[in-house]
Amino acid sequence: MGLNKKFVKMRNDKRAEMGVGTMIIFIAMVLVAAVAASVLISTANTVREQAQSTGDQAINNVASGFIVQDVIGQVNKTNYQYIDNVTIYVRLAAGSPQINMNNVMISLLSDTTNLYQSMSTEITNETYIAEVEKSISGNTWDDNSMTTSHVVGQGDLIKITVSNADGALGIGFNQLGVIKIMPAYGQLSLITFTTSEAFTPGIEWVTLN
Repeated sequence: MGLNKKFVKMRNDKRAEMGVGTMIIFIAMVLVAAVAASVLISTANTVREQAQSTGDQAINNVASGFIVQDVIGQVNKTNYQYIDNVTIYVRLAAGSPQINMNNVMISLLSDTTNLYQSMSTEITNETYIAEVEKSISGNTWDDNSMTTSHVVGQGDLIKITVSNADGALGIGFNQLGVIKIMPAYGQLSLITFTTSEAFTPGIEWVTLN
């Protein structure tokens, strides 16, 4: 009789069932927490990568660009009344990464001229010429091939010649000129000049900046 009472008591004991239910709920909570943590980690990595990319782009946009060393104009030797072409000497700004001149646009605006040019191996209305005047970085160019990367490194001095297909810009006396050197990314270089009241016969080159 005592044995039967003890068996009945065990059958009526619900504590084991409650323990199993608790364990199931606990495991479910652990799984949910693990999934949530995985999502958070993945999102954090994505945000970090985007922030890194944005930061790199911001640094490039701020640091990239040229420093203009000199700007000179070649005076027409026949009548000494016009500037036929403009030569610009540039270096990379301090801290600037290398810049490929194939991706650099140049514009020239004056009373008589409106040009928007990319780099080429010969001057036309749409193109300018760039040459390595002095190489410090060791980068070399094939001046006869536009398939070559024309990369400017730190310390390099680059000579840029801007004119038109006729080789005669026709910029006369007392004219305002604006030149913009625009890399694919980074800071543009703005050059403004005003030509003198007259060009001295026999003087082929004049300073414009």
